[in-house]
Amino acid sequence: MFEIRTKSTFLLLLILPAVLISMIGGCGDINQTNDTNFTEVTAHETIEPTALPVISSEPKGSTVNVDEGLPLSRPISSAAVSVSPNGRLVIAVNPDNNSITLVDAINLAVLSEIPVGTTPRTISITPDSESVLVANHGSGTISKVDLSQAIEVAQYSVGSMPYGVVTDGVYAFVAEFGPGTISKLDLVTGELLDRIVVDAFPSGLALSRDGGRLFVTHFFTGLLTVIDQKTSTAIGKVSTGSNTNLSQFISIAPDGIKAYLPQTRSNITNTTLLFDTTVFPIVNVVDLTKLQLLVRERITLDTADEPVNMPFAVALSPDANILYLANAGSDDVSVVDLHINTKLAHLSVGSNPHGIAITPDGSRIFVNNILDGTLSVIDAETLAVIDTIPITDIPLAPTVLLGKKLFNSAAQSALTTDNWISCATCHFDGSMDSRTWLGFPDGPRNTPALFGVGQTLPIHWSGDLDELQDVEITIREIQFGNGLMEGEVHDSLGAPHSGLSAELDALAAYLSSIQVPPSPFERDSEAIDHGRSLFETLGCQTCHTPPLYTDLKSHNVGTGDPAKEKNSHGRGTTFDTPSLRGIWLTAPYFHDGSANNLEEVFQTGLAHNISDKIEAGELQALISFIMSLPDDD
Repeated sequence: MFEIRTKSTFLLLLILPAVLISMIGGCGDINQTNDTNFTEVTAHETIEPTALPVISSEPKGSTVNVDEGLPLSRPISSAAVSVSPNGRLVIAVNPDNNSITLVDAINLAVLSEIPVGTTPRTISITPDSESVLVANHGSGTISKVDLSQAIEVAQYSVGSMPYGVVTDGVYAFVAEFGPGTISKLDLVTGELLDRIVVDAFPSGLALSRDGGRLFVTHFFTGLLTVIDQKTSTAIGKVSTGSNTNLSQFISIAPDGIKAYLPQTRSNITNTTLLFDTTVFPIVNVVDLTKLQLLVRERITLDTADEPVNMPFAVALSPDANILYLANAGSDDVSVVDLHINTKLAHLSVGSNPHGIAITPDGSRIFVNNILDGTLSVIDAETLAVIDTIPITDIPLAPTVLLGKKLFNSAAQSALTTDNWISCATCHFDGSMDSRTWLGFPDGPRNTPALFGVGQTLPIHWSGDLDELQDVEITIREIQFGNGLMEGEVHDSLGAPHSGLSAELDALAAYLSSIQVPPSPFERDSEAIDHGRSLFETLGCQTCHTPPLYTDLKSHNVGTGDPAKEKNSHGRGTTFDTPSLRGIWLTAPYFHDGSANNLEEVFQTGLAHNISDKIEAGELQALISFIMSLPDDD
């Protein structure tokens, strides 16, 4: 499956378990063996997971003495790639392959690829370097992997769509993206000890060096929540700006004073959008002692370095003087001197780098390029990429993989100008950005999710894109790219764009592959059953027809301002019926984002205003049903 990048490949495969054990124990000689029992694993073997225990959904008392934990050598963050505290292993997630890969941090050799849950998002290595926890975003689980045996030993059920995970060696903390909660688990037993309700869509996690404070980013809002770990209570919040988005990572300086958050600022009120006035790549800096945003220390990447897209993850040098930033959309790394917020280097890496990590001694930096299945290795002294290590074979069909790379990329002029905007900037993972843009060509537009978009043509709020390949127009008009096809674009309702460009067809293939995420809301409850009945009684299914929950038609439902609607096909205030599948994730609602929640939806316009026709309890039952879609059974 992989190339083992060492001169002694055969010897490495023979001694692999001893290498892993020696790394974990901190021995100087990586070839040293001991009497520990192990399971032999090679880079070419398929490892079957063991029987997996499932934790209870109710909090229980801890069976672990907190004094048994090891002290942290530094603050830790959930990340897509990490270096073990002893500096001997690099571990990276492979989201499309449902696995993690272990790499020898010294010899740069792949040691093993280990199956875990579905769509692993982030990892956290225990302070003793003996285990790693993996947040499986797609399967709603946390995998626990024994590093000496290179095998998953347990998989614990947690809340929907776990994003970040960190551990202090005693507890595991999990950001549950779907329900908006933080879970605290007993690391030994996997039991749920506590569940903390926070603001919506928690994503990135970091733990202070003393283990006392847990820091939580919120994906769409840029909010930072601070939790007291011992009392499991939120003790403070910091806003990094209401216009910040894609906030899913936080790195804390070794002294614990400052935190660095890579984010994207959205210029939604601009009515004359240009490529360089739409979104801005930044790293916000927060004073953790005062819980205050340090506006003057904000790193604005297009001036500190050069235009980049989707700053995603940060690594700090041991002395916290240099910041290494992985930019997921522009496929590069910015190296910034934090004394003057100025570029030291700008390095090209692989496709869609989601993670970056540095060795404890600061000598090497590793970048996880998740859509190439590679690990870039950067020498900190020369600031050059010295190796690229294949760590997985991505199993997607070639056309879909190409389309996914194009969707996430701002690295070529065909897609945008100056690495500025990718499709994923507003539609990360096929979702939306929770923003209403005032300067779109058609008028004010709430960014729609792309869940199941291949089944619900036409698209756009005006219903004027009748094939997925019509996104060529979006690339040219919104992203300011040269386009993926030759020549002029057709009218969106005219001659087809399909078949005119292999890359454009690949992008359409990827769009067709985007699935509707399951709802985290409780199934089969009395309220949902009652809400389903009300949905039918009120005639909602006339336009929101199951199973797609759309009739694929346009209607005037009494929303929109005719003076603001500028659709070139004269659609006016007639809008495409949105699918209700996955609606729990897609607030605000309507084409102009005028309803912040479903309660407001049912007080707005003509067709949806049922506030005088339904009791409060029935309204909540109806909302419960709608929020449970698509899996309403």
